[in-house]
Amino acid sequence: MKNKNLIIRYFGLLLLVVGIILSVKMYVDKAYPTYLFFVISAIGIIQIIASFLSKQMKVSWQIFWALLPLVAGFLYLKF
Repeated sequence: MKNKNLIIRYFGLLLLVVGIILSVKMYVDKAYPTYLFFVISAIGIIQIIASFLSKQMKVSWQIFWALLPLVAGFLYLKF
């Protein structure tokens, strides 16, 4: 059976790329070192691994797990 968890895989890849780009930009600009960008990259890696390990996830669960880090990050930065 073919693995079809593409939503969470592509969203994890997006988070990984964004985290890497922001980390490089932080070092180039000699900005204050924050580990938020490394956490974003780690969440992306976890989502990619989860998409390969799980057999078949419903689309609603994929969307939930893909958007959960964004909502949690927004709430963390907001409050």
